[in-house]
Amino acid sequence: MNITLLRHREKSVAGYAAMVILQLVLLGWPRDLDARTVVVKAKTDADIQKAIDKLPAQGGLVLITADAPVVIQRSIVINRDNVTLAGEGQGATVLRLADGANAPVIVMGDDAATPGVTRTNIHVRDLTIDGNRGAQTSEVNPNNPALRNNGISLRRVVSCSVVRVTAFRCASGGLVAELGCRRITVSQFESYDHAFDGLAAYETEDSSFSELQLHDNLAAGLSFDLDFVRNILRGVVIAQSGSVGIFMRDSRDNEFSSIQIRDSDEHGIFLAQADADTTTPAAGNTFHGVVISNSGGAGIRVNDLSCSNNLLSASQLISNAGGGVSEAAGGLLTVEGTIVR
Repeated sequence: MNITLLRHREKSVAGYAAMVILQLVLLGWPRDLDARTVVVKAKTDADIQKAIDKLPAQGGLVLITADAPVVIQRSIVINRDNVTLAGEGQGATVLRLADGANAPVIVMGDDAATPGVTRTNIHVRDLTIDGNRGAQTSEVNPNNPALRNNGISLRRVVSCSVVRVTAFRCASGGLVAELGCRRITVSQFESYDHAFDGLAAYETEDSSFSELQLHDNLAAGLSFDLDFVRNILRGVVIAQSGSVGIFMRDSRDNEFSSIQIRDSDEHGIFLAQADADTTTPAAGNTFHGVVISNSGGAGIRVNDLSCSNNLLSASQLISNAGGGVSEAAGGLLTVEGTIVR
């Protein structure tokens, strides 16, 4: 690289770091954050992990620059508070899981089988994650079977975010929140070509998911299967799911708006209870402004009698092979101002 290009690159990195710092200060970070910024020209996960671990006690920003994909042999684990991990510009920094690594790429929170601590104020932004699933041999990390090999795993974290991230080709899911996540924000997230779901969340509440592009995943676009409560999802496009567009069990009082679901192999939305347990329904959820088209099953399937008090309004159900709404019994889903055609 000649000296002119090098100086241009240095100015570009410095400018982007300043922009990230400003965004974080506006979100409540202290104004001395620039003094706690580490710029890492990374080649491996060890370079990134070392930078995270060496941040001062009060945390800081690790900004990754890379001319080529960073090879990830072991998960990048952010098991401390007040850390931001950012790439250089939107999607310019690529983290690629090494052949046979069989690990999640990023873990936000404690990676122990049962997390022993709640972590706060962790942020991941402006990264592209390649799970390289064709070169993996397992969905499960053999060194820690509690971990699935997702693009990003959020584990017992509060007030954390994932913004402007793309994840693809993972041996499990693109992003999974679990084990007691609260007040998390996922925005401008694209997720595709995973062995399972584009995005999944379990034991997650009071959180926001917006501007999601979930497509060509082998299972569901969205999967909520355990204690998913009082969350908001807005501005989501789900396409070409290998099973259903949205899978929900044990999920209550969530709000969905401005959702497009098309070309699911099975149902567009599937609401159920966990096996025979009538205390675990998908119940009390609101769907407003939903367009579901060309599903292999119904637009919406309400599979169990326990799944009551769900509302569908101002929506369109179009050319779904199993009809617009399919219910275990009439009246489980309240439908207002919705067109089936």
